Amino acid sequence: MLKNFFILLLVAVNIIFAYQLFRGPGSIPEYLENKAAFEELYRENQDLLVENKQLSSEIKLLRGEKKKRKEMGYVRENEVIYFFQE
Repeated sequence: MLKNFFILLLVAVNIIFAYQLFRGPGSIPEYLENKAAFEELYRENQDLLVENKQLSSEIKLLRGEKKKRKEMGYVRENEVIYFFQE
């Protein structure tokens, strides 16, 4: 009698654990959804890092050009500069 009750109790506990494993919070399907979302965000982050590096390079080029234009009087093609006397 006690042995049968103990076996029934263990079966009930296993059913509860199995339910939580497949349906409850932190379940396998939830884990797979979170993993897919993480991978998508990771790829997006990598793309943004590449874009950030490209934009940083462009900023450096523009700063260098601005410095050339200011200090050396560099002029672009088809550009006119007017100098005014004080």
